[in-house]
Amino acid sequence: MKHLPKKIAVLLTVFILSTIMASGSGPESAISMLVCQRTDIMNEYFGGHILYKEAAERIDKVEKGRLLSEDLAAMKEFFQTDIEEITDYKIKKIDITEMDETLICAVVTIEWELYGTGGTENMEEIYSVIAEKCENSYKLVQFF
Repeated sequence: MKHLPKKIAVLLTVFILSTIMASGSGPESAISMLVCQRTDIMNEYFGGHILYKEAAERIDKVEKGRLLSEDLAAMKEFFQTDIEEITDYKIKKIDITEMDETLICAVVTIEWELYGTGGTENMEEIYSVIAEKCENSYKLVQFF
């Protein structure tokens, strides 16, 4: 009985460390972070909370290649239109379909809550996402 508090403390420490390690690393975490950053930047820009220059600088840290070019063009083309505002979203599922030293391919399911001219709408969409390694991190190169 004397060693019970020590055993509980050791088990609790192991549980906490394994939870932290499991939640903060890996390809699912990288994809989730990139998708959230992209979504937040685009939503802040289209919502009028940040200017084009800031949005472009921030999106450049998250994306590259054709996806970056397309998103920058979309920001200019659809600025101050009646685009739906994302009021909430949740990444429900990330399935890594392929991975090597330079790429992470995934299928991502996102639940969206949107507000537009017709009111609030909820929908669930599935996206094909590819992230490519750039130096020590990843950037999105596909999101459709």
